[in-house]
Amino acid sequence: MKVSVIIPMYNSKDTIKSAIESVLNQTYKEPIEIIVVNDGSKDGCEKIVEKMIINNQTNRTIKLINKPNGGVSSARNRGIKEASGDWIALLDSDDIWLPEKLQKQVDEINKNSNIKFIGTNRNNEIYPFFNKNKNQLYTINTKEMLLKWWPSTPTVMFEKNVFFEVGGYDEKLKGAEDGDFWLRCAEKYDIYVLNEFLVNTGHGKKSFGESGLSANMPKMYEGEILALKGAKERNQINFIEYCCLYLWLTLKYIRRIYIVIRGIK
Repeated sequence: MKVSVIIPMYNSKDTIKSAIESVLNQTYKEPIEIIVVNDGSKDGCEKIVEKMIINNQTNRTIKLINKPNGGVSSARNRGIKEASGDWIALLDSDDIWLPEKLQKQVDEINKNSNIKFIGTNRNNEIYPFFNKNKNQLYTINTKEMLLKWWPSTPTVMFEKNVFFEVGGYDEKLKGAEDGDFWLRCAEKYDIYVLNEFLVNTGHGKKSFGESGLSANMPKMYEGEILALKGAKERNQINFIEYCCLYLWLTLKYIRRIYIVIRGIK
């Protein structure tokens, strides 16, 4: 199995090296293709990647794509379209895989031919509802995903043809673009989660309100509502479920605002 790892990069000079090294250091022995998509960075982080390409002596390949700034969805779409692997793994430029992450996912895929999309836990966090944490491997459906966006992006890998079948990332979305993509995948495939902590995300930052895309909470909320509306239009949820989940997402948004305001004080 050849895996292509897609890493969008924007002004990531402080974190990109450790993200790439976490892929180079995987216990998975087969060749890995690492595609770093520089989305119009201005801090010189591409020079770090270029140096790593020159010094790389592993059986992993590192490829750098430079493009004008277009957002994380356009960067992921570009990287996936140029990937040569039959499986795609996602990683953000400020996140780190634990060494056995890829091998453990591949082991599950080899045991179960139904798996076309699989994530893991991150930062010692688990999916909190419906006793999912009691199972080593479980699936998550549309409504369960809308209660909590799960699994987290840098834990996910999927067959490349899944990307093309569901239409890739919606580049118009400026928030919750992963959730929207997950929901469209869930319409056609089971979303599996390996119940193990295998990824560290954010270099210690909070999951919302601190920096990066997650700092723009209004855009996150807007994207979540658009993803919810998309699920309703595809008949993944009914009208009553839509109304309940709209309220749920709105209350979560208000709670985030409250937590951030209290933190500032």
